[in-house]
Amino acid sequence: MAPAIRPARIEDVPLLIKARLDFLSALDYPVLLYDLTKANHQLVAFLSEHLERDLFAWIALEGETLAAAGFLQVIQVMWQPAAPEGRFGRIINILTWPEFRHQGLARDIMRALIQKARDLDLAYIDLDASPEGQPLYESLGFNLLQAKHPPMRLYL
Repeated sequence: MAPAIRPARIEDVPLLIKARLDFLSALDYPVLLYDLTKANHQLVAFLSEHLERDLFAWIALEGETLAAAGFLQVIQVMWQPAAPEGRFGRIINILTWPEFRHQGLARDIMRALIQKARDLDLAYIDLDASPEGQPLYESLGFNLLQAKHPPMRLYL
């Protein structure tokens, strides 16, 4: 039986936390070096406040097993020409667990997230592509951006 894809609900918070932590681990972030109790507490609080308001998630389940997940976060900004209503979307955390890959789950989740962004009348959607995900995103219409102003960061 193929995994079933559906929007995540508040009762899915434990699955969404698993998706977030597994996603970070897949990107070689040292999740285990951090206090996972604090991380879990922050994730529960964040998801409880934002899910189905300005954060939308779709999950693929095979029975009770999480097969794939993805998130769309709505970003509110000051007026800008690219987002005249001051709202755009950011796709985060697209992950398909290895045993479920090559079944179209990431594509189906991406399509659902894109449709949600359209339903919300967002100006555009950004994402950071892994080398493995880039062909999928390009096939869905995403384009590589050349940074006019390179991003910079100051850690505090």
